[in-house]
Amino acid sequence: MEKEYYKNLAEKYFAGDITEAEISELAGWIRNNVQLSDWWEEEFEKSDTDIPLALRNKMFARIKAEVLNEPVRIPDTKPAGRPPRKALVPAWARWAAMICIPIFIAFFTYNILSISDTDIQSPFIVKADKGDKATVVLPDGTDVILNSASQLSYLRDFGKNERRVQLDGEGYFKVAHDTRHTFIVQVGELEVKVLGTVFNVCAYQDEQDVTVVLLEGKVGVHTPSSSLIMKPGEKMNYNKSTHKFTTEKVYPEDYVTWTKGSLYFQNESLDNIMKALSRVYDVTIHIDSPRIAKERFTGTIPGGGIQNALNIIMLTSPFRYEVKDSVIVLKEK
Repeated sequence: MEKEYYKNLAEKYFAGDITEAEISELAGWIRNNVQLSDWWEEEFEKSDTDIPLALRNKMFARIKAEVLNEPVRIPDTKPAGRPPRKALVPAWARWAAMICIPIFIAFFTYNILSISDTDIQSPFIVKADKGDKATVVLPDGTDVILNSASQLSYLRDFGKNERRVQLDGEGYFKVAHDTRHTFIVQVGELEVKVLGTVFNVCAYQDEQDVTVVLLEGKVGVHTPSSSLIMKPGEKMNYNKSTHKFTTEKVYPEDYVTWTKGSLYFQNESLDNIMKALSRVYDVTIHIDSPRIAKERFTGTIPGGGIQNALNIIMLTSPFRYEVKDSVIVLKEK
């Protein structure tokens, strides 16, 4: 059973009998189990032990730095000139076992092993609100960045038979390679299937098209009626109404500039651009003219706020804007 498997990994970690691959697997699971991380830290802080408080805090900082992948600065107390230890898990981890193994056992016994079959089917959900972005490392080591107003979810048995996630919004995926378990991004009836690659999926519910841009590797895009294999440097558009694919060659790095704070648009309507700006900057934008909504814009908008973005677009588009009761209104010039 998966829950018992992670319990065994935790015990192996503190016993010093664990591989690098198993540490990575355990770390990914803990980082994505907020309940475990918070509960463990709380129990560690109030644990009853004869170990001095300062040493106990230092050990927990070390554990967080190594297992939870949190950067924690710890003064180096090893004597100068002493050769490094060859053991994978250092001595402090074995001391920490005096505290942590009972904590892990208690947590798994009363909080994990008691999970019902219904709870197993309850998904983990990661959200990025309007105006924010979110990053997550999935249990298999896959890195995901979520754009504003986006949500990613996956079931607790992720990776058992397949690696399936559901996306609402936009996400940048750097998928860990695993030939035995296909990675699937599900967007309604459309599925993007890969083994290990880098790609971007944009699939907001209020937009007509789903787009996939492939940076590295190869992906298959599938619907109940058709399928498509993509190559690096291609952009796929899937129309939700016609259920048709179209592809074009692009410079894929342009389409992931949002992960670094900029926005790129390629011949995009102002209607869709204003939806994107509304999500990114958490503002309400109203277009007062149908003609303005159909105007097209191509270019990169660097970070700098909503006014900076609107001023850049205004250089090539015939509109002006006003702010009324916290709502931005676009009007014809």
